[in-house]
Amino acid sequence: MTILILSCGTRNKLVRFFKETFAKLPEGGRVVVTDCSPWAPALYEADQYYLVPRMTEPGYLDRILEICKLEKVNAVLPLFEDELDLLAHNRELFEREGIRAVVSGKETVALCRDKYCFYRHLVENGLPALTTCLNLEQFDRARAEGKLDFPVFVKPVRGCGSVGINRVKNRELLETLCRYSEEELLIQQLADGEELGVDVYVDLLTGKPAAVFAKKKVRMRAGETEKAVSVKDEALFILVERMISTLDFAGPVDMDVFRINGQYYISEINPRFGGGYPHAYHCGVNFPAMIARNLAGKCNEPVIGVYEAGVCMMKYSDEMVRKIEEPF
Repeated sequence: MTILILSCGTRNKLVRFFKETFAKLPEGGRVVVTDCSPWAPALYEADQYYLVPRMTEPGYLDRILEICKLEKVNAVLPLFEDELDLLAHNRELFEREGIRAVVSGKETVALCRDKYCFYRHLVENGLPALTTCLNLEQFDRARAEGKLDFPVFVKPVRGCGSVGINRVKNRELLETLCRYSEEELLIQQLADGEELGVDVYVDLLTGKPAAVFAKKKVRMRAGETEKAVSVKDEALFILVERMISTLDFAGPVDMDVFRINGQYYISEINPRFGGGYPHAYHCGVNFPAMIARNLAGKCNEPVIGVYEAGVCMMKYSDEMVRKIEEPF
């Protein structure tokens, strides 16, 4: 069994997890990766790697399909938003070759990318959401109705990580940001409470959650969880299952949830491996094994909340030193 991980970048741990898991398969397994830069350290963790054009360049998909045929790839796994969208819209190209693209449906990917559309989806499906406005007029109405007030979060509608997020305390700054931003912004209720990250695996065959792992975020850095502690709450698991049932998810899903005054609120969802997934893996929640089982044509038995609470994750810096064939 062979999986191709696209744009591997600095996801060294994830590549290692797949290698560890696939090496234990009865039939054996290999991990092949790609990136557009030889400076991507995760390239050198894999069984085989390829340098490819940027995904925006002509011929990118042709090159990925060429690699799939050459390496006899069973599944392709994208890790970043733009590539999720690309593969979701071209899934049939891979399916014709008997290759599974581990990606959610294209409508689901698009909805999760647009934070305001996602908010509307939550409201329409009766799911708890942080009050969100798309412009100053909506904000003024919501403020007059007592639904939110300063301070608020302002962030790009189609942003990722923590890029472009601002905590705004007054009207003057809010107007300035909205007027001069080159990106469409949304204005969101300040989430003054505990922030949680939830890793979900949606079975590729049943379309239902096979695993749910939750962690309370203790410290964030550059949009990723740096320190966290595993938590378990049946009410949270039920909410996650309700949310997943409303869209066409498949494979790994990363959710951000806030707990405010005992109530959970869904903030956003990324239909991909989250940066904090290593915490789940080390707690025994093995998504690579679940992917391998699905690729073998077998459904995964649900293991929602099957892990130990109170286990802490603490990220730290590391480095890779090797010779690479690239002119300086």
